[in-house]
Amino acid sequence: MERASTHGDCAVTTQRRKLLWRAVKLYAVIPTAVIASFVVLAALSIVADEASWGPVESLRKAVSDVIGAQAATTTLQAVAGGLVTVTSITFSVLLLAVQQTASSLSPVVFNQWVRRRTNQVFLGFFVGLALYAFVVLVFVRRSTPPVLGASIATGLTVVALLFLVVLVYATIEQMRPSSVTKLIRDRTLLAREREAALVSRTRRVAESGFDAVAGGHVETMGHINEIDLNLIARALERLPEGEVRLYVSLGDFAVFGQRLFDVLDGDETAAREVAAEVCDAFVISPHRDLDADATTGIDELANIAWTNGSTSRHNPQVARTALNQLEDIAMHWLLADPCAEAAPDLLRIVYPDNDLDRLLDTFYSLVLVSQESHQHVLARDVLEAYARMLERADGATLERLLRDLDVADGVLDRMPPSPMLDEARHRLDSARERALVG
Repeated sequence: MERASTHGDCAVTTQRRKLLWRAVKLYAVIPTAVIASFVVLAALSIVADEASWGPVESLRKAVSDVIGAQAATTTLQAVAGGLVTVTSITFSVLLLAVQQTASSLSPVVFNQWVRRRTNQVFLGFFVGLALYAFVVLVFVRRSTPPVLGASIATGLTVVALLFLVVLVYATIEQMRPSSVTKLIRDRTLLAREREAALVSRTRRVAESGFDAVAGGHVETMGHINEIDLNLIARALERLPEGEVRLYVSLGDFAVFGQRLFDVLDGDETAAREVAAEVCDAFVISPHRDLDADATTGIDELANIAWTNGSTSRHNPQVARTALNQLEDIAMHWLLADPCAEAAPDLLRIVYPDNDLDRLLDTFYSLVLVSQESHQHVLARDVLEAYARMLERADGATLERLLRDLDVADGVLDRMPPSPMLDEARHRLDSARERALVG
């Protein structure tokens, strides 16, 4: 991950540390916490096995009637070796299953599986329990056999086996196309809510009246993962009447030399100083971030729908599942877009919000793919989605939908004859007439 700069790559080391810290937070915090808990438990069990305190000694004697001194060490060895074997085999098989699903649906599937907190807890539990057994074994003494440690390991092994069954079933459930697409849909809606801080606080059109006298460009390549509005706002305090016009939005791919922003003001010297600070507001990464950028989820669902609806796979059911999630997102944004309400005091920043346009592009692309593969059922579902969107849309969005449908008529005329498709087109025509009258 690197920050964009007009003078070259800056703070590369710092950004690599941030990238590493982000990966740790996403993937390693929960497993590490669980493993650390087992290490603490191992230390407590070792102390308890060697303690001479009355209640603990009585408990140890009671447990020793069930687990003998010799059996305790054998039990810990079996738990340690067995869990390492089971964990390595099980997770290898599960990862192969996840990879297979990712290759047929979307690469984001693998990322989703690894980032699920429950899966991270299970991984930490298996590794932590094996580490627990090894740690207790290291401190075994002939005079004080690890009776309590072995009994705890036995009980936790039973729990681990139950977790193993749950993990296998959960992975199978998570790999269903309906589960994959729904999770993408959920995270897309959350990402749009987070993006509200950008959209609701910024302008769509420049209002300053000044010309662009400074700006910034990209000296690397990658996706725009973060835009720090607060940093830009602080920089603009030097320009009482200036304005910053952005040319990219979250999720856009920027290439070397591409213009990121312009500073509009009458004072060129001050504008250049502001531009140098604004460069630090952009974080560019080679990977997209679904949690920060809603268009990532849109593109993932579109890819699933296109691939499975085209002649490459001929799997219309999966394509329709992805289409349903896309339509649900559209209805959320058309009815109650979290970014629709503007803040009382807009920042002097022009931000190009293109999330809804990217979503509408997806629906039109599905019209094309249904014609390419002659999937009349998919085409019917797309048209029904258009009809429902026409009932909710207004203003520029309604005009955009009507323009797309005018072009789509020629594509649909090349579809094979289908009574259900003809009925869907009639219903769509009625919806278009109502929209035009309304």
